[in-house]
Amino acid sequence: MTLTAECGWTLLRALVVGAFALALAPPVCSLIANARRAGRRAAWTLLLLPYLTPVVLVGYAYSNFSLSLVHHPALNELLYAVLLAVKLTPVAVVVLHFAPSGLSREAIHCRRLLLGVARPPVGRARGAQVPALQERLLFFVHGPARRACVAFAVVFLFAFSEFDMASLLNVTTWTVSLFDAQAGGLPLAQSLRLASLPILCEAVLLVAVLTVLFGGTRGARLDPERPRAPRPGAAVLLWLYLTLALSLATVVPLTVVLKGGALGLSVLKENPGLSDDVGTSVLFAGVAAVVAYLAAGAISRRLGAPSRTKRRLLAAFVLSMPGLLGALLLGMLVLGLFQFTALRAAYDTPLPLVVTLMLLLFPFAVLLRVLLHAFGPGGGVHAAVLLTRSTEPGIRRSGTALVWDMRTRSRLWVLILLFCWGYFEVVASALLAPSGMTPIFVRLYNLMHYGQITGLSAMVLAAFLVPVVLLVVVEAGRSVFVGLRSHG
Repeated sequence: MTLTAECGWTLLRALVVGAFALALAPPVCSLIANARRAGRRAAWTLLLLPYLTPVVLVGYAYSNFSLSLVHHPALNELLYAVLLAVKLTPVAVVVLHFAPSGLSREAIHCRRLLLGVARPPVGRARGAQVPALQERLLFFVHGPARRACVAFAVVFLFAFSEFDMASLLNVTTWTVSLFDAQAGGLPLAQSLRLASLPILCEAVLLVAVLTVLFGGTRGARLDPERPRAPRPGAAVLLWLYLTLALSLATVVPLTVVLKGGALGLSVLKENPGLSDDVGTSVLFAGVAAVVAYLAAGAISRRLGAPSRTKRRLLAAFVLSMPGLLGALLLGMLVLGLFQFTALRAAYDTPLPLVVTLMLLLFPFAVLLRVLLHAFGPGGGVHAAVLLTRSTEPGIRRSGTALVWDMRTRSRLWVLILLFCWGYFEVVASALLAPSGMTPIFVRLYNLMHYGQITGLSAMVLAAFLVPVVLLVVVEAGRSVFVGLRSHG
């Protein structure tokens, strides 16, 4: 199968996954919006955990099962498509739930009333219908369908450029073929030439999304009205789906790794170099996460201000476009960029990988920082900060604890989430890591192709626990933070 045919098949699969996610996202949004506080938290947890589960972990957990389907490629394709849809549906839900609408509900209602009263007279010339068609197209671009278009586009881009799970499940995609060709010694210029069709597909979609987002709208705002609550039967089915998705994408992979890892912990003593690889991944992911977080913070503060403009929104989206191309295409483009004479001195340094990881994390960093500003505590933080300036040690300590709970913890969680995405990245690290610095999941990914063994599961478990330990340290740091700030 040629790369063009593989690109077409991957395109079709991405369209199906995007359509599934877009069909399921509105009822899930309705379920979350109409649930009580505890139910809303449970729904968000069930929804987001499948997406936050590392893709390489999911692929490793199902690799043996996929191997058993070697004589049934259609079933293997179905397994991959289901896992991909389960992991990417949360993306569509988040976009639909938080993205602003270009028109208010009042404007939409007025337009419906207008269409009910002012219908075009029968027998009007065909050419006179052009303004009406143009008006319908503009309403589609600026109306509620805008969020659906953006949600579908983002899911499509992620599904179209997915590599890690497809490789571990032995699914034929253009990303796997292109990566294998590049890793097998194909000249970069020829690899980029082969990648021109996927790059063109993603570029066309990004331009279309750009047109939908910024095509003449002036006042986008969050929709304040709740969607209609789902019927009881539909709500039960949605809860069943969320539970099933969590089981497929999170519970099963964790069970496989924990079961095998517990039996092979002795292997860790025989691999002292494992800690060096973990340290390399922590270094790369940490630097990229901090840079992306700070860069997104500057833009999100501007986006949250009353004077925000379409130009700033456009700049934020343009800066996010490289990261939306996917790790493989972006990694190859950066690899080619650092082969130019002016940048060749930095080719075998950590810089190319740090730049790529930062660009991959930047779209998520902007989204998370904007959400922090949109749903932050507001004036309550200012009152807590004033308490920290008190001369009374007890009041100062209480104010510092409030600042941690209201502001610092959420920022640290965003930073840790960005770190985790960079830490679990495989394909960019495989392409751009300098010699002598091998990230841990690049090494583990190469071993995963030999199947599930207890020693490998133990190494995967140890690498997976690093972000968990980091989370525990951050939560435990509350008392240290309060103590230092209270005596500062």
